[in-house]
Amino acid sequence: MRIFIAAELPQELIETLSETSALLRGAVSGRYVAPDRFHVTFAFLGETDAARVWELSSLLEDACAGSPPIDAHLGALGNFGRRKSATLWQEIRSDGRLEALAEKLRHRLSTSGFPFDGKGFLAHVTLMRSADLSSGVLPMPHVAGGTIDTVALFKSDLSGEHPVYTPLSEVVLEGGGG
Repeated sequence: MRIFIAAELPQELIETLSETSALLRGAVSGRYVAPDRFHVTFAFLGETDAARVWELSSLLEDACAGSPPIDAHLGALGNFGRRKSATLWQEIRSDGRLEALAEKLRHRLSTSGFPFDGKGFLAHVTLMRSADLSSGVLPMPHVAGGTIDTVALFKSDLSGEHPVYTPLSEVVLEGGGG
């Protein structure tokens, strides 16, 4: 099964990202990501043996232990790829706390023998795929803040028309000393 680890977003950030997505629809053509699929990916593991899900769940709990909820704010729009077929995203700012948690999770994955994509971590939420950015004009994104308090291990099913992300285990951040 396809697996990834991601931070789930609070409702206020999902609503604001949805407003930005609605603005973009008037300016950019492409495949929009539905709000129920907004998240911040820490690590994409890809095809993983289902028998190892319990081990990943335990690893996730251990890596998140002691981590307090993370104050996060929406930032600028950005993109990966070519101007006519880009992935369009909005930055998530957290004073480095999302980055620190991502590093901790990725280190635990590495030392436990779980392969994951080698891309550097960039805190963002994907809003659109196959975006045609050739017009060069994007609206100003809406900004908001909220508290990220849940990290999950997700199964990704690509067999239908749209991806379906199913949480297999979740950890609520509640530690102190952050």
